[in-house]
Amino acid sequence: MASEEEEKEVKEQPKSKKLLIVAAILVLLLSAGGAAAYFKFIKTPTEKTEETKEVPSAIYEMDTFMVNLADPGGKRFLKATMKLKVSSSEVSEECKLRNFELRDQVLIMLSNKETLELVSTDDKLALKRQLIEVLNRALRKGQILEIYFSDFLIQ
Repeated sequence: MASEEEEKEVKEQPKSKKLLIVAAILVLLLSAGGAAAYFKFIKTPTEKTEETKEVPSAIYEMDTFMVNLADPGGKRFLKATMKLKVSSSEVSEECKLRNFELRDQVLIMLSNKETLELVSTDDKLALKRQLIEVLNRALRKGQILEIYFSDFLIQ
């Protein structure tokens, strides 16, 4: 009788070993499948930057502005030169054609500012946002993306 029990154990061991091997192979295949799906469907940050194409832009340089500031006494002036980053070369051409309108808008805005409104970095950033908003209302073919001051002097 002992030999019959030993034979059953011997017969059961190969089945449990086979089951263990099959389970290990199944886990390995599922892991490999998961890794393949991850690399196929989930993109790394470098892949995303390669896919997103940068919008072509152009730069339009405006002539220097020199305006009296709205300070009491009226003895201070601002000299500023700006470059406009525009959404396309078409917009740059529009800026050239409508330069007089854009300059008018900028002159009106700058001449209504007081020295204390233009001193800090935050003040200059606020001025940029205001100028972009006003100038974009005048444009028809695109928009101004950014304004860069290449000269900004208050005297």
